[in-house]
Amino acid sequence: MGTLAKRPGTRVQTMITRIVAAIAALTLSGTAGLAGNLVYQPVNPAFGGSPLNGSWLQADAQAQNIPQAADQRRQQVFNAVNQAATSRTLTPGQIFAQQLQSQLFSSLANQITQSIFGENARPNGTFTFQGTTIDFVRIGSDVRVTINDGQTITQVVVPAAP
Repeated sequence: MGTLAKRPGTRVQTMITRIVAAIAALTLSGTAGLAGNLVYQPVNPAFGGSPLNGSWLQADAQAQNIPQAADQRRQQVFNAVNQAATSRTLTPGQIFAQQLQSQLFSSLANQITQSIFGENARPNGTFTFQGTTIDFVRIGSDVRVTINDGQTITQVVVPAAP
């Protein structure tokens, strides 16, 4: 009789297991009927997404580019300060004097360049104007140019023209 007492409990456990399995099968079979096709919809308007996403994507990209935004802001401030400093203090006569000086320096730079690299280029030389001295010397296939403005000395080495 000891074995007969255990059997009814086994039947109850088997019955519960079958009921749970049936409920799980019904639940899973019902879910499969609700499934549909998975369709990809792009977000970017350049690839077929909604055109209304363009401004959002642009704002998101700019927000992620913090170093570039900081550089742009610094450049804007620098330009504004320079523009304010030059526009409020220069008279038309001063502007003309700056432009004339720029043209004269440009002409002088062209003459020095011709002396170093032109058809009748010299192997070395010195130019002096307004306290600035420019020395140049050919060293092998290079030309070393030394600029001394009385406060700083700048050396530039450039390849000589073949």
